[in-house]
Amino acid sequence: MRKSIVLVSFLSLFCSVLSAEYIDYNKAISILSDVTSKDFPEANNVYIINERVKLNKKCVGTVTFEYYDKILTNAAKKDNEVKFFYDADYDTLEVTVIEIIKSDGKRITFDPKKILKLTGSPGYANIYTKSSKILTAQLPDLSIGDIIHTVKVKTIKKARMRNHFSDKLYIENYYQCLKQYYEVSLPKEIKLNIHYINKKEGFVTTKHYKKGKMKFYTWVIDAAPQLIREPNMEHNDKFSYYIVLTTSPDWQTISRYCYSLAIPHLEPSEEMKNKVAELIADAKTKEEKISNIFYWVAQKIRYVGIDKEDVRPGYEPHDVAYTFSTRGGVCRDKAILLMVMLRMAGIPSDPILITRYLNPSAPVMWFVHEVALSYDENGEPEHFFDPTNENAKDYFPQYQEDHSYLIASEKGDSLRVIPISPSSKNNTNIDIKIKIDNTKKATCFSTTKYSGLGDNFIRSYLMRLTPKEKKEMIERSIALIHPQAKLKDYTITDPQNKDENIKIQFEFDIPNYLTEEGKYVFLPLEATKFSLSYY
Repeated sequence: MRKSIVLVSFLSLFCSVLSAEYIDYNKAISILSDVTSKDFPEANNVYIINERVKLNKKCVGTVTFEYYDKILTNAAKKDNEVKFFYDADYDTLEVTVIEIIKSDGKRITFDPKKILKLTGSPGYANIYTKSSKILTAQLPDLSIGDIIHTVKVKTIKKARMRNHFSDKLYIENYYQCLKQYYEVSLPKEIKLNIHYINKKEGFVTTKHYKKGKMKFYTWVIDAAPQLIREPNMEHNDKFSYYIVLTTSPDWQTISRYCYSLAIPHLEPSEEMKNKVAELIADAKTKEEKISNIFYWVAQKIRYVGIDKEDVRPGYEPHDVAYTFSTRGGVCRDKAILLMVMLRMAGIPSDPILITRYLNPSAPVMWFVHEVALSYDENGEPEHFFDPTNENAKDYFPQYQEDHSYLIASEKGDSLRVIPISPSSKNNTNIDIKIKIDNTKKATCFSTTKYSGLGDNFIRSYLMRLTPKEKKEMIERSIALIHPQAKLKDYTITDPQNKDENIKIQFEFDIPNYLTEEGKYVFLPLEATKFSLSYY
């Protein structure tokens, strides 16, 4: 309890003496100079951040980021790399300041142009574009107590959503920020919608004013407690305090915009028409048509990046005829192709954008994946499809259920949540039979049946294995059951067969399986070891 009182007192002290304004160099160093790991025992670093956003009528302009990063622990000292990310399709980036402020006040400055190295960063923005870049540098001789000071200026060449802007200010996060200043200025005629999510009292000071033809909004965030990660905890956006800034008035606007990106790319080729006719020729029901088309797109169109798009790279698909003819594309390409082919078969369908969680009160285009859905006779979503899930039996992987999604449609739609399938459809059942003869040898029969999520994972795994590797997989499993176990026979459902769930059966012997002590006989059965769950 005493430590908590000390921490609260420390935070209250420096919050009370600082006014709601830009944190200049002297003030930042003053705040950080006396901070130690004892003040924030859960943090490796503590930060002070300034960010200024200046936009024009098209919601493009400049963003200036200034970071002060104080090193509190050996772990932070060892992480001596500075990184600056940007996407060349949308931004340019200039790093103007890199320096180290030592505990005695000495400043060691570096020339960013000399120490920074430019590389591709395929995992930063969109893993299928070469325009995602990273600038990196190693800083020498860091010590606990040092402050790393950097300034970068990003110039926005075009908005990711045309003529729109959005951003997020975390009040509570997994890192410890002692103080943050955020400013956005934009023309008076542009409405900025401000959403306070999971709002808590304190921590934030705001100021809004007009100057000439511009509006200014400023926020100062004071030392909100650091979030601590826990195993299997829910998405922090569901409980943490943050602010969303967006010029989008509603989800319908985003829905229509996303569909507008697809419209120029929906014209099917004659080859596509012929393929759809072939796929549904023998189908007697709507479900058979859907199944035939989905599995063809999922299995025949490779999940691979192709040439870069022109208008909104990372968001717009390629022409469906191009995706069809090249037999390759990323999620949005496969989703749009599936949608068009389903429509050609008379099945209403639309693309949808998904991400783990978005707050329904704050409309933003922050999605990480594109899939598709079809509708029932009442116009309601019936089936969800992820054609990038190439080896799955089910149309849609269960691990993407309970995600936020937005239908991209001409009429526009609201944010929704993908429903969760019942647990009865996601079972893994293990049946074990053991026969023991008079020599104490055990002959074991194990049958494992997978459905839903379990079937999805094991099927994908089996698709990558050779027959020899499948046998080795089972031998490793029975070795965990008993070191002397010997495989006699096994069968595995063909993972290419989407008409039945995966079933794995195997038979093996264990010599001297029983243990006798006096009048008691022990059967050393550990049922959990019969599960093929290690894959």
